[in-house]
Amino acid sequence: MSHKVLVGIDYLGLHEKTRGGSGLDPRPFDLYAPVYTAFTAPAMTDNPIAQQGQTGFYAQDQMRLGPWLALLGVRQDFVNYSVEGLPSQNDKATTGRAALMYELPFGMTPYFSYAQSFNPIFGAGTCATFCKPVRGEQFEVGFKYNPFAGTAINAALYDTTERNRLSGDPSNPIYSVQTGQVRIKGAELEVLTSVTPNLDLIGAYAYTDARIESGDNAGKRVASVPQQQASLWGKYRLASLGLPDVTVGAGVRYIGESWDGIDVLRTPDYTLFDAMVRYDNGPWRAQFNATNIADTRNIATCLSFGDCFYGMGRTLLSTVTYRF
Repeated sequence: MSHKVLVGIDYLGLHEKTRGGSGLDPRPFDLYAPVYTAFTAPAMTDNPIAQQGQTGFYAQDQMRLGPWLALLGVRQDFVNYSVEGLPSQNDKATTGRAALMYELPFGMTPYFSYAQSFNPIFGAGTCATFCKPVRGEQFEVGFKYNPFAGTAINAALYDTTERNRLSGDPSNPIYSVQTGQVRIKGAELEVLTSVTPNLDLIGAYAYTDARIESGDNAGKRVASVPQQQASLWGKYRLASLGLPDVTVGAGVRYIGESWDGIDVLRTPDYTLFDAMVRYDNGPWRAQFNATNIADTRNIATCLSFGDCFYGMGRTLLSTVTYRF
């Protein structure tokens, strides 16, 4: 049996210092024929300073015995959270994960995995007092399949349970509340293939059923989680045009409808288009990406107290990378 062992320690420190103020203009305002008048800005005051420190110790062993692969991991976290004027809060948690895979002779590798999660929440004023860390566990089964060279098919079914997940407070939109328990079940499928030596395609589909399991909204869908998502992406190397170092790509993303957390407001589905161009020269890579290239106006989510948010418009990103 062979072993690949990993041990480590990490630390995350967060510091938040903000100013805030609020005001109200009681004069009538016509949303469809607005007339803007002078308004005295509210006085700004210092908010309490918030700090959080998280230290984690972890160890993992990846084992192989013939066609069998196994993974065992454990992590211990210590968290200190303080807000000016309040007693500090300490949390700690031990989490683990385990997975088992078997390599079949015809390119199929089925697997099973189990994982636990611990995620502290940071930010003064997020909850009325301190937020409890989000805790979760996930069971997953799936397979990785390589039917022939240049093609990979990956599929998974998962069942995730989360406690203390944040959601909007219907009685006070300034704060968030933590639901008792949320269950997220779903399936994912991804296909990667090289159609020709220069053309690669990636297709993906995800189905997600996320529902609140306890509290006043038990049975309702989790806010802002689309049930259906799909994407198709293609990359083409311009070798046939005498430019083997240049790659162009384009893709389409579909994001299905989602709900507000109490199944009243529905956010409609939408489709976005992306593109890229890349140039490789030895260890250097220059790449230009454009997401939502058509600058499609879409609503990303609507929440239970009535506010909706636009999705990102056209976004352009240029990067230069050097590989040592």
